Amino acid sequence: MTERFGFKTLINEDEVFGLCVFPVGSNNFDEFSNEQTALTPKQTHSLNVGIVEYPWETFEDTDALVTFREDCPIGVCTADCVPILLYAPDIKGAAAVHAGWRGSLGGIVDNTLDILEKRGADLGKLTVAFGPSISAAKYEVDQNLADKFIEAGFSDCVTYPDGNDRKPHIDLQGVNIERLIRRGVIKENIKPSDECTFDSILENGVSKYQSYRRDGDKAGRMVTAIGMHPGMHQRH
Repeated sequence: MTERFGFKTLINEDEVFGLCVFPVGSNNFDEFSNEQTALTPKQTHSLNVGIVEYPWETFEDTDALVTFREDCPIGVCTADCVPILLYAPDIKGAAAVHAGWRGSLGGIVDNTLDILEKRGADLGKLTVAFGPSISAAKYEVDQNLADKFIEAGFSDCVTYPDGNDRKPHIDLQGVNIERLIRRGVIKENIKPSDECTFDSILENGVSKYQSYRRDGDKAGRMVTAIGMHPGMHQRH
């Protein structure tokens, strides 16, 4: 697996690990998904969050998962959308979120925070990490979509790098970071990604990360996953 897939560590702490796994030199998503061991939902760009009780569960029409089990890593699949990993150390809870423009605008990360908070998490203690996603520089949209983000209170995440008479760009990662901070997550506990999926062509011409906007239906998917180290519940 290590020859066909690459790994990027996003969280590496005593209690929890988080990483992004991506195909190397192949866009074979079926092969990729069969080998990855994290539980992932059937994503539909919804605002639905599932709570994992058993490792063999399936989650239809779901774009974020929360677990309190140390034997069940969870993840989301992306190819430009924003993958977000969250860990609540005080309740030993982990979450993986898929946020495209619909999830970012609708607040799927807020829905995830609601579940953690209802279970007793102090959001000020959360660790949050973002996996690679499309950057604002490459995410050009129509004005009507940009207006929706502006009306929702995220005007700072809408820019016009080519001039005010040209199409706007949206910083989806920035929208979700702002949502987290507004809910009380400490900025220093948030680890943004500085890598753009669209703009990830290596010197040999091979793409490092999958990008639907760049490659269309030929794009594969990456899995961004989080899990708790075995035995951590017994240590606390």
